[in-house]
Amino acid sequence: MRQWIGALGAAWLVMAMAASAMAQDMPDHDGEPPVDLPALQDDAEGALFSQMDTPPAAPLFNLREGDTVPVICPFKGDIDYEPGEISCGLVAVRENREAEESRLIQLLYVRLHARGEDEEARREDPVVYLTGGPGVGAAAYVERFVDHEIIQTRDLYILQQRGIGHSGGFCPLFDLEEPALNVGRTLAEQEEFARRRLERCFDRALAEGVDLAAYNTVENARDVRVLREALGFEQWNVWGISYGSHLGQMLTRVDPEGIRALVIDAIVPNDLENLMRIHRWAGRVLDHIVRTCDADPACARTYPDLEARTFAAMAALQENPVTVTVSDTETFPGGEVVMGGQAIAFAPFMMMYEQETYPGLAAVLNALVRAAERRDETVFTALALAAGGMAGGDYSEGMSSAVRCNDGYTWHNAQVIAEDMAEVPALAGLVGTVEGAAADQALCERYGMTLRDRSDYGPVSFDGPALIVNGAWDPITPTDLARQIMPGFANGQYLEVPFAGHGPTRSDECTARVMIAFFDDPAGELDASCVETANMEPAFVTPLTSRLAARALVGWEEDRGGLLALLGWGALSAMVLGLALLVFPIAFMLRRIDRMPAANTGGARAVCVAAAALGAGGMIVLGYAAYVTSEISPILLIAGLAGPARIGAWMVLLGGLAGIAALFLVVGARLSSGKMAFGALAGIVVTSLAAVSLAVFAAMADLTPF
Repeated sequence: MRQWIGALGAAWLVMAMAASAMAQDMPDHDGEPPVDLPALQDDAEGALFSQMDTPPAAPLFNLREGDTVPVICPFKGDIDYEPGEISCGLVAVRENREAEESRLIQLLYVRLHARGEDEEARREDPVVYLTGGPGVGAAAYVERFVDHEIIQTRDLYILQQRGIGHSGGFCPLFDLEEPALNVGRTLAEQEEFARRRLERCFDRALAEGVDLAAYNTVENARDVRVLREALGFEQWNVWGISYGSHLGQMLTRVDPEGIRALVIDAIVPNDLENLMRIHRWAGRVLDHIVRTCDADPACARTYPDLEARTFAAMAALQENPVTVTVSDTETFPGGEVVMGGQAIAFAPFMMMYEQETYPGLAAVLNALVRAAERRDETVFTALALAAGGMAGGDYSEGMSSAVRCNDGYTWHNAQVIAEDMAEVPALAGLVGTVEGAAADQALCERYGMTLRDRSDYGPVSFDGPALIVNGAWDPITPTDLARQIMPGFANGQYLEVPFAGHGPTRSDECTARVMIAFFDDPAGELDASCVETANMEPAFVTPLTSRLAARALVGWEEDRGGLLALLGWGALSAMVLGLALLVFPIAFMLRRIDRMPAANTGGARAVCVAAAALGAGGMIVLGYAAYVTSEISPILLIAGLAGPARIGAWMVLLGGLAGIAALFLVVGARLSSGKMAFGALAGIVVTSLAAVSLAVFAAMADLTPF
C-alpha cells in the first residue's frame, strides 16, 4: 500500500518545481525531494530569531580543513550491504572560505567499494558522484548505485553536500512544522506560505550560527576538491547528474587539474540561462504525450481529443477547484484539501523522469482529466491523502533554498517567468506567479543572499575529456540546455539518448556502459551504437479503466472497515471457487474408485466447474495485471489495470454467468429426476453462488470489462 501511496503523492501539486527547477536527480520511488506544502510561520518567534546576532563560530574539536574521520554509515540497517562493501567518513571543510573567520563543518561521504569478481579488471581511478537537487541526501544514491555496473570495476565516492542531514543540515523539520497552512487554496497563497516557512528556517539557521551565504555551488565545488585531496587522489573521474551537472561544470573552474574525465548528464547550464522556463518545459512534456498518443491508433481511439480536454480540465479546475474532505488532520488541519489543475499538469511531468514509466503516460493523464471532468472526489481525495505521506525524507529544503538564492536560480526565475507564462498561457497560474517570483527574490536579498558574482557562473571553458549526456525526453533539463553548453568543451562529446528521461547514465544500461567505457579510455573512440536502440518510442498502454486503486487508498485511510469488508467479500468468493476446483476432481476420482454412478445434474456440474475455473482464473489474471501495472509505474494504478486485465475481467463476468446457468440447470435436473445426492447438490449450489458473488464483487469494485 505505502509503495504506491508515495507514487500517487508525486502526482499532485508539483507547483514547487518552479522554485526548485534545477531538476531533482532522484525520482518519487527513488529519493526525489518531496513536493512541499508550505507551513505557517509563528510571527513572534520569527521576529525573535531575526533580531538575534549570529553567535560566534565555535571551533570543531581540533580539526583542520581536510581532516577525515571514519564513521559508521548512518543508513546502516536501512540499506542492505555486507561489511567491506560500503564505508563512510566525515571530512572537515570551512563553511565560508570567502570570510576571514568561518567555522568548520563536517560533511558525510560514502565509499561504495568496487565489488566485481574479476579483481584484475579493477581500476585504481575512482569516480566521485555529484549529487542532485540541490538538497538530496546521499542515502538515496547509495541505495540506487549498489547495483550499478560502475562499481564492478571502480570505487564510487558520494559526498553529501553541506547543509544536508549529517553534513551540517539545518531546518530538518522544514515541511513538518506548522502544518496549519499545508493547504493553501490558491497558488498565490501557497507561494506566500512557502516564504513564511523559509523565513522561519532562515531565522533559525542564523540563530544556530549558519552562514547562509556560504551555501552555493562554488563552495560545494571547493568541498569536492577538499575531499579529493583528503583522500589522496591526484585525479579522479567526475560524474554528475542534474544539479550535479551544474556542480560538475563549477568543478572545472575550481579544480580542473583534479578531473581525469568528466561525465555530466541532465544538464543544468553553469550560467543558468533558460533553465527556469518551467512553463516551456511542462508544455513540451504534454506535447510529447499528445503527439505520441495521436500517432497510435489505439491510444487516439481510446483517449480522443486528449490535448483539448487536458487544457480544458486544467482551466476548469483552476477556476473552480475541487475541495475534498480528509481525516488526516495532522497533515491537513481543518480536514479539507483544495485540488487545482496542478495534478493534471505535473503527474505526467514527474512520470517523464524515468523512461520505464512512459507506457503509462497517456493513461494517467487521461485518468486525471476524466476525474476533473467528472469532479471525481474519490480520485482527488486519493491524491490528497497520498501527498500527505510525502513530507520529510532524505532532502534539505533549507539548504536547497539557500543555494537557489545564492546561485541565482531565484533571480533568473523572477526575470523570465512573465515571458515564460506568455509562451504557454494554458499553463499560466499552475507553476508560479510573477508576483511570487519577485517576492521570493526579495526574501533572498533580505537574508543577505544576494546574487553572487556572475563571473563564477559564466559558460565554462574546459579542455579535458568530457562526455555530455542528455535524455531526449528529459522533462526538466531538456536537450536545449545540453546543446547550449557544448561550445565550452573543446574536448567534449555529446550523447543524446532517444526517448530517455532524466539521467540516463544512471537508469539506462546501455548509456551506463558507454559512460564506463569512456572512463576506461577517455581519449579513445566512443562506441555509442547501442544508444540508438536502447529506448524505443513508447507504446502507450490503454488499461482497463478502474477507480479501484483510488477507492482502496481512500478506504484505507477513511473507511478501513468498509474497504476490508469489500475485499473480504471478493477474497471469500475466490477462495470458495479455488476450493471447488480441488473438491470436484477429488469427488470424481472417488466415484471412479468406488464405481459409483454420477448423479444426474443435467450438466450443472460441468457448468459449475467452468464457472469456478473462470472466476478463480480471472482473479489470478487480474492480480497479474495489477503486478504488470505497478511494474510500469505504481501511479498508473490510478488509471486502471494494464496487461491482460480485460481478459481477467471477462473471465470473472463469464464465470458469474456460468454460475447462474449452473443454478438453472441444477434446478431443472432436480425437478425432472427428483433425486440428487445432498453433497453434489450443495457443492454445485455453493460454487455457483460463489461465482455469481465474485462477478457482483467485480462490478462493485469497478473491475468490469466495459
